[in-house]
Amino acid sequence: MSKDIATRVTTGVQALAVPGQREGWQAQHRGSLLTDAQTYDALADAIQADLKARRLDGDLPWGISAAARARKRVKPLRQAARAMRQAAKCINGMVAAYEETDLEKVALRREAKAVRKEMRKQQLGAAARNSSEATLKRLAPADTDDAPAGAPKLLGDFFGGSNSQQRGA
Repeated sequence: MSKDIATRVTTGVQALAVPGQREGWQAQHRGSLLTDAQTYDALADAIQADLKARRLDGDLPWGISAAARARKRVKPLRQAARAMRQAAKCINGMVAAYEETDLEKVALRREAKAVRKEMRKQQLGAAARNSSEATLKRLAPADTDDAPAGAPKLLGDFFGGSNSQQRGA
């Protein structure tokens, strides 16, 4: 039995490695899992209908006890069907992850990431240079002859000057 499992695993890995066979392997396994989920759901429906129709002594007259008992008994089958559908989703995710780890795709993504990083560095450097130039302009000598040379400009000079009406202070 273990040889059978080992053979299946080996053929599955080989099928994932070949792009043409990957889709076939995915469709086969996903289809079988979804078929199993449908089978479990149909079986749960049939068992639930049968159990719902059976009345036991002590049940409430309108059948709510039988319906609750039937839902309770088929809950494991519903969970198995849900697990099969989740496994089918995992097959799709695993194939997508396998495709994303292709060496060429990984190399292209890393290269693009390095280019974006370099562009960000250049943008930050340009912003820092612009900021330092603006600071040097503020600290440059005054524009008029009556101001002392090398006097820094005040923050208030940038917000309307001294002749505008100020609020607050």
